[in-house]
Amino acid sequence: MKIRKLLALALCVFLLSSLNGCRKKEQVATPELTKEQKEEIKKVEISIFRYEQALDTLDPKHISTEIQKLYGQFPENLIAKDSWKNAEMMQGLKAYLSDPFIMELYKDCAKQYSDVSDIHTALTDAFKIYLTHFPDDSIPSFYTLIPGLDFTTPSVFGFGNDIYICLDMYLGSNYKYYAQANMPRFIAARCERRFIPTDVFTKSLCYRHLPDKTPVTLLDYIILEGKKLYFTQIMFPETKEQDIIGYNTEQLEWARKNEGLIWQYLIEKQLLYSKEESVIRRMVDETPFTRDFGNQSPGRLGIYVGWQIVKNYMSNNKDVTLKDLMQNTDAQQILNKSFYKPKFNN
Repeated sequence: MKIRKLLALALCVFLLSSLNGCRKKEQVATPELTKEQKEEIKKVEISIFRYEQALDTLDPKHISTEIQKLYGQFPENLIAKDSWKNAEMMQGLKAYLSDPFIMELYKDCAKQYSDVSDIHTALTDAFKIYLTHFPDDSIPSFYTLIPGLDFTTPSVFGFGNDIYICLDMYLGSNYKYYAQANMPRFIAARCERRFIPTDVFTKSLCYRHLPDKTPVTLLDYIILEGKKLYFTQIMFPETKEQDIIGYNTEQLEWARKNEGLIWQYLIEKQLLYSKEESVIRRMVDETPFTRDFGNQSPGRLGIYVGWQIVKNYMSNNKDVTLKDLMQNTDAQQILNKSFYKPKFNN
């Protein structure tokens, strides 16, 4: 296992040198588009480049020559200029690709992702919506990778104008190696193919539009996370709300039923403006449940509440565009103008 971790690390160095259905669609103000911009949106085309497939075809006996042939087909942070002259790096890549565990990962990914047309379609449709809100923005290129179950690497991440998708993190919640690697079940539940398109926006693209400001209070954190979910929901209007936040049906039902209770608790315990790391982590971190509300509750309930506040804010401020929302760093103003008052169910 230690060898595999080292191999995965070596590759990373190489790479980086409605409960059951949809609820009412979110409506948000959009900027005026020119005729040319509207025509460009109609012609949106997404490109998904299969880096792992390219590596899988390499002849291990001639690894340096093979990598040199691939140079220029992929970004330099994947295949850097003259990287094939680095004997240590090439030896590490060769060892990585010949490792039995990695070879099995490649085989399993090849089975499940021989065709990514559904992902391509979902991203294309989402970017047509995206460009109505950000018409001057560029469309990233997408690259699929297999880092080797490296849990320190996000399953989707951006670098420049490129977005990288780690396919080995989307092999299904019951994938055998997730359990063997001690991945918690509540994390593995979101390692499904259907989460790839939404993760592209929640985990990567949203950061293009969020100011570089570090949250301080719990309110800052939940509004920030709520903006990410709202941003993603706008791009995927037909996607179930539970899939936007990554809950199952029962978890979303619990959160909706107890929303007033959660809010009352945050107010009464004076947690909303807390700067304590322990408080913030309890409410926003990835956990199987939110400790303050018992083990029947879902995790990340602070994020759920932040999402509801943001939705209320946008519903009650029709002139606010998505760009305005993402750039607004005043969490208190968003809360005040949201008129958020969830019902308390006894």
